[in-house]
Amino acid sequence: MTQRLLVALFLTVAALPAAAGERGARLPRLCPQDAPSGVRLPDRPDCREAPPAAVRATAPGFVDLGNGTALRVSGRAVYEMGYTGR
Repeated sequence: MTQRLLVALFLTVAALPAAAGERGARLPRLCPQDAPSGVRLPDRPDCREAPPAAVRATAPGFVDLGNGTALRVSGRAVYEMGYTGR
């Protein structure tokens, strides 16, 4: 019984590194147009240029940040120079 347990344990431990090495290699997901500045990547056929997004008219004071996110900018800014409160 002890010999069977030791053999089973040995086979299990021996199979673990083999199973870890059989994973498929991950394909790089970075496309040339997404690379940081200064980095050059070869062209990949699965990377396509995205069609330009249609420019939509937005209400005054809204800035489109992309991904369906808009920022509303409103209010006043005042700068007074040379004012003495006497």
